[in-house]
Amino acid sequence: MYPVNLHMKGVPCLVIGGGHIALRKVRKLLLEGAEVTVLSPEICVELEQYFREKRIFWKKAMYRQGDTREYRFVVTACGIRNVAEEVHQESLQRSFLYNAADFPSLGNCSLPAAFETGGIHFAVSTDGRSPAMAKYVKNWLKGKIPPSFGAWLDRVAELRMELKKEVGESRLRENFWHVVFDDEIMNLVISGKLDEAEERVRHAVGCIRSES
Repeated sequence: MYPVNLHMKGVPCLVIGGGHIALRKVRKLLLEGAEVTVLSPEICVELEQYFREKRIFWKKAMYRQGDTREYRFVVTACGIRNVAEEVHQESLQRSFLYNAADFPSLGNCSLPAAFETGGIHFAVSTDGRSPAMAKYVKNWLKGKIPPSFGAWLDRVAELRMELKKEVGESRLRENFWHVVFDDEIMNLVISGKLDEAEERVRHAVGCIRSES
């Protein structure tokens, strides 16, 4: 699998199915700003609420061949293999992204279990073999990532901009990245000693400036 992050804002997406698996997919797509249509004769209460709030479109029908034509991203979550197989064939013909939540082997992409903290995005995938395992590892990682990582990322961004204005040579800027994510520095960050970590980095930045 080739990992990639996609900007989904405004992307027309089709979710085939109206149950709780479809609901999970719709929620994530809405969080990313996608334009979501649900195709299903019936939908769960939560999806119906989204429809009433005009957050999604609802096509109250069974899937028919060609229904994917207007969409760039399609999810099947209806549990009907014939539908998944037909969408698989259409994805080959029209090259849209297809996530088969109900029959993973038929899709051309899988959706990782993901979370974001402090501006850092983490994604865990088992290539569709066990979404439950991916979810477990995601939750395990959540408990391991210290909140100081996000705060350190903000400080590093500021330091980087300072250096970028003063040092033009790319080799020296590369040295900066080796410093800010050095094990000793990161151990300070993990311990919550951000001021001490920044002080050490600023000292190293001063040395880098003197080299330029």
